[in-house]
Amino acid sequence: MYKLYIGNETYLSFTEAKKFVKTLRDESQFEYISMDAEKIKAGDLIDILSSNSLFNTQRVIFLKRVYRNKERESIITFLLEYLDSNSTDYIVLWEDQKVSSVTKYVKFFKQKNLLEEYTKLNKRTFASWAKGILNSENININNNALDLLIQYSNYDTERFENSIKKLKLLDNDSISEEDIRELYPNTLEEDIWKLLDEINSENGQPLLILENLFKQEVDPNYIISMIVRNIRLRTMAKYMIEKGSSYSEIASVLKIPPFTVGPIVSSANRYTSEKIKTVYEKLSSLDYEIKVGRIEPKLGLTLLCTIL
Repeated sequence: MYKLYIGNETYLSFTEAKKFVKTLRDESQFEYISMDAEKIKAGDLIDILSSNSLFNTQRVIFLKRVYRNKERESIITFLLEYLDSNSTDYIVLWEDQKVSSVTKYVKFFKQKNLLEEYTKLNKRTFASWAKGILNSENININNNALDLLIQYSNYDTERFENSIKKLKLLDNDSISEEDIRELYPNTLEEDIWKLLDEINSENGQPLLILENLFKQEVDPNYIISMIVRNIRLRTMAKYMIEKGSSYSEIASVLKIPPFTVGPIVSSANRYTSEKIKTVYEKLSSLDYEIKVGRIEPKLGLTLLCTIL
């Protein structure tokens, strides 16, 4: 028995893969092996798969990020042959990315109807997914409150499910907009990310987001410091990826949740080195001009957004 979970909606794919693994483990006392295959040597991985269980029992083997391994061709070639002949072990594979459907890797699982693919949710599909989650948790919420909750989660599946855990603690018969605002008053982090994306976009509208931050009466100096922090995260992630670091290593060094690494790397790749240098120079200059009193902070941020 085996199955492959892939897609650019990594939180959902990983959550479902873990659920499937848990189901298999709950069915019997199988030996359980979990491996991050991104950095493992091909020979070592092949040896583990080929060897028998210590107690000659069935195994549940959870393989993560095989496709990121530099020796993936030899690993996948062996793996597909092994899966066809294996009749004892349960093998679950998870990739933290979308893998092309034309690869022999994906074709193998797709032809056998053992492929679970999770594509990035758009605003419409996210709303449908969110309603399904709330219904499964028996949470009664009106449409306006749901729309607000989705906005606060910034269309992020992991953040939305974490929000659900907080809502369940209220133990209310029905969730209102007021409940949402009380529980999630601070969306600054999400707004900063959106601000940076709009600044970097060719046809972006960063001033609209900046205006919203000003309406929240956020200190302009704090906005600048948050922009600096997020640019720093993107820069470090970009550097580490270029040096061959794994996602788990990036998460450890940057001290961020593993599921945020993918979006950060994706965003970082949209920034050229020259663009990053320009942003840093402008931010440094603005910070200095504000501190010496030559420019008013709000005006300085507004100008920054128009020239970057």
